[in-house]
Amino acid sequence: MPTIEVALDIRSPREQVYKILKDMESFPSFMRDVKNIKIIKEVDGHIVTSWETEVEGAPVHWREEDFFDDANYQMKFNLLDGSYKGYNGLWSVENSLRGSRLKLRADFDWGIPILEKYVGEALEEKARRGLLGMLQAIKIKAEKANV
Repeated sequence: MPTIEVALDIRSPREQVYKILKDMESFPSFMRDVKNIKIIKEVDGHIVTSWETEVEGAPVHWREEDFFDDANYQMKFNLLDGSYKGYNGLWSVENSLRGSRLKLRADFDWGIPILEKYVGEALEEKARRGLLGMLQAIKIKAEKANV
């Protein structure tokens, strides 16, 4: 199961970046590959969301459970079901000298060992680009909010 970590510095306060992160249902309005996110259920500090995305034109969908830790500006997520066998990770927002630093760590299990053997590196690179694209979209939205 590959682990992919990406991070970006954002010229915006930590609180602003975290607010954007928590508004997951708005992601499709500013993230190119995210087509739809719906909150299915809300229960004491966590939610269940349904995601529809595209990876190079191919539809990918899943449901995940998201746990918000507002005191630490973090959100953990765990796959419930969908296109992957396993998918979980952590979003975090830290203070930095120029504003904040947004980090995303995700663990993937594609669910097809033979496929991973032959094209695992290509899958990892596509996933890395997709995750970094999400961070860049949040960065643009947060920095525009500061203007």
